[in-house]
Amino acid sequence: MRRVVRRGKKRRTKGLAGVLPRRYDAPLAVEALLPLSPSLGYTSPESPLNQLIVTSDTFLAWAWRRHLFVDKRTAAFLSLEAAHYRLNDSNLISLIVDMESLTTSRFVALETLRGCRMAKNGLRIFLLISQQDPPMSRFVRAARPFELLMRTLPVQALREAVLMPPVPETVTRFTALEWQLIGRLAQGQTLKNVARELNLPYHRAVYRITTLSQHLGLPGRQSLTQLLHRLTLDVNH
Repeated sequence: MRRVVRRGKKRRTKGLAGVLPRRYDAPLAVEALLPLSPSLGYTSPESPLNQLIVTSDTFLAWAWRRHLFVDKRTAAFLSLEAAHYRLNDSNLISLIVDMESLTTSRFVALETLRGCRMAKNGLRIFLLISQQDPPMSRFVRAARPFELLMRTLPVQALREAVLMPPVPETVTRFTALEWQLIGRLAQGQTLKNVARELNLPYHRAVYRITTLSQHLGLPGRQSLTQLLHRLTLDVNH
């Protein structure tokens, strides 16, 4: 009788010891990852930079820095305003701007990028876009020698496009006077008021705008006005 009791007691003790206690208060892995997600790609090194990417897409910034260009010193910023103090770095050769995640309008971004390009002549500026828009693409290229890249490109093709030497542009660039005309029209001013402010004869202003429309492949001034309206809208409008 004693042997039977001992065997049963031993079996029960062994069974209890072999079962792990179930804990219901253990935190989920997702809960631990959520606080880290905003800072995946925005640790900008204070050492000299080779590349700079501007995007609010956290995972794009992380992939660009840690996978696509792991061999480059790359910093990521949420906006052009936040990246402004690093744009004059002597070792900076590439600036990549995600046009689909801007917090400002495309026109404001182009004005800022024009200033960067004129201040630093050797800087290559790449603009990431998600769809083909021929009139807008011609406008962007005429604003300055900006290079457009499709967001849908394969990883290897995207890397090669950034590393390959620049291709000479065939698009006629805007002159300083033409950009002033465009900027004031984008603000909603009439062509007569713009011509008056710039001390330009009205017929001369009309000729300039008509010529610009033709160079951009637009049918007329009305199409140019519509294009400027799209450029001045917030990207996430």
